[in-house]
Amino acid sequence: MSFLSAIAVISLLVMFPVLLSLRKTGVPGIASFCAACLTTALAASLALTVGIAPQWFHTVIGGTLIAASGLLLLRGFRQFLARPPLSAWPTVVLLATVATVLLLFGDAADSHAVHVLARTGLLSLICFVIGATILRHWPKERAIAPYMLFCCVMAFLAAILHAAQAVTAATGLHDALDPPIWMTALIVTGLMIMPLFFLGVILMLHGWLIANLRHMIAHDDLTGALSRRAFMSAFEQMFQNASASGEQTAFMLLDLDRFKQINDLHGHAGGDAALVHFTATVRGTLAGKGILGRLGGEEFGIALAGASRLDVADIADAICTAVRMTPAPAHQGTEIALTLSIGIAMADPGGTPADAMVQADMALYEAKALGRDRLSVAGSLHAASVASARALAGAAAQMRAAAGPVQKLSSTG
Repeated sequence: MSFLSAIAVISLLVMFPVLLSLRKTGVPGIASFCAACLTTALAASLALTVGIAPQWFHTVIGGTLIAASGLLLLRGFRQFLARPPLSAWPTVVLLATVATVLLLFGDAADSHAVHVLARTGLLSLICFVIGATILRHWPKERAIAPYMLFCCVMAFLAAILHAAQAVTAATGLHDALDPPIWMTALIVTGLMIMPLFFLGVILMLHGWLIANLRHMIAHDDLTGALSRRAFMSAFEQMFQNASASGEQTAFMLLDLDRFKQINDLHGHAGGDAALVHFTATVRGTLAGKGILGRLGGEEFGIALAGASRLDVADIADAICTAVRMTPAPAHQGTEIALTLSIGIAMADPGGTPADAMVQADMALYEAKALGRDRLSVAGSLHAASVASARALAGAAAQMRAAAGPVQKLSSTG
């Protein structure tokens, strides 16, 4: 038994630095998990002092540490799952009650059942609550879900084992077995399950880090919209799915009008505030329809599947109206009036997303040339009108080049 206890202690002490290394990553609940791992290792190490330390020491200190480790685990999972934390005073009162009960009955000859009920019975209840908490507030991230399932299974398994140990000791069944194989098996399994439990916790936390990094890579850190790479990947997937079902995919290219002037008048902080406000306005107007990504600078893209040309035009018009009617807040209570131009193109099943983006870019120049604050649908005007719009856009670019530094055509405002 001491050999198994030593293995459990070593395993927990090896996992403790791993958990400790995550304390600066922002993982929710990491401090509680670190404390729980260390407390569990201390509780398991007391089995190595049998015959050396007095019996009351194992009973009182060991039982209190076991209860504390369970409560710390519960606290960590509640923090990780964004649940209200455990109140401090009830936790302290509960631990003090457990320690008092164990101390009062620590030397009684017939108090073994009380020891077990106060120690393993409480831990069984805590593990059951942990498992129920995980089940009730299951996370959606696929990178975390398998490890959460593992932790949930370990929690319920620990609850069952500790409950069986408590019932066996309380009913005197352990005295009827000679040798006490059943009780020994429960104790051994209980010793081994806690390192496995914390292994699941470590995997869960690393899964959270991976999911968080993926989210950071896939989203623009300023606006929260999809990054260009993530948007293009999602657009390609949407196009393939729509093509398989014979549906059209629409692409909208959005460009904030006169964004350089906004930066000049309000500074880069004002420009950032305008972009954040603009993204929130567009996202609210979309109401979950399509995907929104930041393609670069003040250019954004929206992809929608299964919508007609008229439906897409209505959505674009609603976005233009919403942006026009809701100026962005700036410093010192001032407001920044925003307008945008939108180019729309339909990606037919026989085409490619790149074709739709090129057509939407031409439609955007057309909207700019016609006065901004409007939308333009590729293919809605005759070729002569399109050529005229492109000529006007080229003339405007030449005028800007004469007035100041050359700007890329994709960022003209």
